[in-house]
Amino acid sequence: MDSLVNELLKHLDELGAPIAHLTPDEAAKASLPIFISQIYDVYRAKIFDRSLVLLVSTRAEFPTPLELEKHAKMAQRSLESSVAFVFRKLPSFVRQRLVRRRIPFLVPERQVYLPLALIDLRESPRRGRGVETKQETLSAPAQALVLFKIQRKENNEPWPLSRWGHVLGYSRSTMTRVYRELSSASICVPTSKGRYALLTFTETSRDLWQKSMPFLKSPVRTRERAKVLDRTIHLYDAGLTALSRVTMLMDTRESVKAMSSAAYRTACEEKRIEPAAYPDDDTVQIERWTYSPGLLSPDGITVDRLSLYLSLRDELDERVQVSLKQLLKEVEW
Repeated sequence: MDSLVNELLKHLDELGAPIAHLTPDEAAKASLPIFISQIYDVYRAKIFDRSLVLLVSTRAEFPTPLELEKHAKMAQRSLESSVAFVFRKLPSFVRQRLVRRRIPFLVPERQVYLPLALIDLRESPRRGRGVETKQETLSAPAQALVLFKIQRKENNEPWPLSRWGHVLGYSRSTMTRVYRELSSASICVPTSKGRYALLTFTETSRDLWQKSMPFLKSPVRTRERAKVLDRTIHLYDAGLTALSRVTMLMDTRESVKAMSSAAYRTACEEKRIEPAAYPDDDTVQIERWTYSPGLLSPDGITVDRLSLYLSLRDELDERVQVSLKQLLKEVEW
């Protein structure tokens, strides 16, 4: 039996929820769409007298929450049974989205989310197992730095933290935390030159993007509808408005703009922006970002393409997903 499945059995037993039976089901696997059967092994299980199918991940990379939702729906239709995913590990941003969408999953020694049966969402594994806790998602400053490195190709020389802080506008203490985050996630190689700490990136831009993807999240903190009373405020095209600028997607009637969360709060306090409850001819959707869109904007008008992708990658609209794939194909890596 797969080691991941053995770890799952032990975990559920410790939680007082032993599996009544657990058997591989090759016939069920063969009935799944081919692309799903290539990603998961299939097991039949019963927990607390509840029968379900476990889709045990066989790959190291993580599907997006949107892809997992599609996989779950297809498997449920094919197998006529409730399904739950089993992963060896799961980034917190994926886990949060699965919980919001009530998609069952199990991560041995970490989390169990089985609505109506069992929920265990501790952040850390049980003590005494010798499991190392690693960085799960990047902070806003760390993400901004990585996306800056991927999209701005000044040179490939390692930069000291002081230079990164100057370019991105972050303090020395913030850059020290970023240094630790990126080192913990193995996204950069921590090096030094004399008394200066350096951030060294060894991958190409495309490879760095792929390596960082599990740790990246949407920069959008909240979306607000508002009237812009002061037209001198610098807003960046974002969301579907920005996506329609660079792909064939049709724009929405209400424009989508982005600004940092701090800038939005200040603008409201100074009566330069007025929150609105309902859409109108002069309202816009404002995305409040965790980092300033201007840090990465390629033209001072539109948000950068990779942040745009991250802000929309969980959209269920198929047209949006097609446009996002087109967006990534056109990125100059």
